[in-house]
Amino acid sequence: MEQESKRKKMIKKVAVIFLVGLMILTFFSNTIMNYSLAEVATEPVTAGTVSSKVRGQGIVEASSDYEVTVSGSRVVKEVKVQAGDEVKEGQVLFTFEDGEDSELAAEQETLEQMELDYAKSLMKLAPDHSTDDMDIANAREDLNAAIKAQNKAKSNEKALKAAKKAAEQAKKDQDDKQKTVDALQAKVDAYGEVGDYDSLKSQIEDDTRSLQAAKQKLADDKEDLAELKKDPEEDTKTLERQIRDEDVDIKNRELDLNNLKLRAEAVKTTSASYKQAKSDLEKAQSELAVLQKNVETKNAEVERLAAEPTLEAAKADVRAKQDTLDRALIALTRVKEEESLSQQQESLDLKAAQEKIEKQREKVKKLQAGSDRKEITAREDGVVSSVDCKAGDTVTADMPLAKLQLQDSGYVVKVTVTKAQSKLIKTGNEASIENYYSDDLSATVKSMRPDPENPGQSVIVTFDVKGEVSIGQTLVLSVGEKNRRYDTVVPNNAIREDSKGKFVLVVKVKGTPLGNRYTVKRADIEVLASDDTSSGVSGGVYEYENVVTNSSKPLDSGVQVRLVD
Repeated sequence: MEQESKRKKMIKKVAVIFLVGLMILTFFSNTIMNYSLAEVATEPVTAGTVSSKVRGQGIVEASSDYEVTVSGSRVVKEVKVQAGDEVKEGQVLFTFEDGEDSELAAEQETLEQMELDYAKSLMKLAPDHSTDDMDIANAREDLNAAIKAQNKAKSNEKALKAAKKAAEQAKKDQDDKQKTVDALQAKVDAYGEVGDYDSLKSQIEDDTRSLQAAKQKLADDKEDLAELKKDPEEDTKTLERQIRDEDVDIKNRELDLNNLKLRAEAVKTTSASYKQAKSDLEKAQSELAVLQKNVETKNAEVERLAAEPTLEAAKADVRAKQDTLDRALIALTRVKEEESLSQQQESLDLKAAQEKIEKQREKVKKLQAGSDRKEITAREDGVVSSVDCKAGDTVTADMPLAKLQLQDSGYVVKVTVTKAQSKLIKTGNEASIENYYSDDLSATVKSMRPDPENPGQSVIVTFDVKGEVSIGQTLVLSVGEKNRRYDTVVPNNAIREDSKGKFVLVVKVKGTPLGNRYTVKRADIEVLASDDTSSGVSGGVYEYENVVTNSSKPLDSGVQVRLVD
């Protein structure tokens, strides 16, 4: 029991020691690890102004130069200048050995051979294609005539459409007028059935007179009856019957007369309309006759145009004529292809040979003009920038012997800058010359162009220099805006560069239960402007972030670091 108790105590002590050690290691591990990390110094990213002048240096050159050449083949006897010499206009630069210009002789011989070959080509008879040409000309004439007929057919087609439309309209006008005539005829007929007022008036007058005569006879008969009744023996029945009949007849006549008068009154009210209807009918019938004539004229025009060749037929004829012309051309081509290839080639190359002869003549003429020259002199005042031959060398036409920079043309300095820096420079900007102090010396931006060797990244800035300078002198120039505000400014010692471009290391902080952990992250940037201490940049870095300016060890993006105490 006692041994077991001792063993338990021992286990407790070991466990306590282990736990205490674990706690110590846990609390001090962060501190231990920190001492193994790279120590970095940082500065904050700010917004501010940068003196954005662009600096560079270049060699003073003449604004223009020219190459010294000879017109023929020569052997250099003496070189009288060397690179860097200043020469005056007319000063002798090179002298040549006496001797025949072998190049001139060779070029003259070449010219004579070319002229001989050309004369031989002219002597060869060209094949006779006059018959084929005539067939082609006739086919072209036929095609042109067919094209004109097609154009006429196209015009006729439009005219036919218009004529048909006009004929349809004329027919419609005729039909409308016919309807008017029919309506007026019906109206006249209707008025005619009612009767003629003048005829009715005459009949009323006749019936009135007849009625008055009947009434007078009745009155006479009544008087006779009264006389007969005075004699009782007289028979009056016959006369009385007659009087009754006459009385009934008079009443019937009066009724008929009244009806006739009523009818006449009715006819009288429509008489004017009847006359107007007859007048309108006559006018409408006359107009209808004109419209019928117009319809006949329009239909005749439609028939005439319809009889002309159709557009489709004219197009077919054009295609046929074009086919005939094409066949004639193809036939002629085949005939020519069957002829001698060399003969055709000479014909095709005749003009080219002529042009070559003219160029050769000019070349010989140029060589002849300079064949007797024993020396070459400077064309203008300048400085010899290079000499490309020596005594004893054989030089040929247009081979450069030397290059001269012309002093009177002025001086320039060419400086290569980055594309970003070029955005800070404008043509016409005045530049400061930092390695020479003279009030008479000045430089101005003359032009800017992409660097041919690196067009996407670099720009060549040419400065026009005025004052006392000499060719070959080195000038340090600065140009651009003096001050400009940027949203993101970093210290120059924070900017790093590798094969991928320029970048800064941004410090990132992360809180943990054991304290803050610091890591660095790469941020690619473009430098917009720089001065002696800081640069305005754009890219993946922002104001208030901290960037690494110095470190105790090389750093990679993502590694953990510790800050300088």
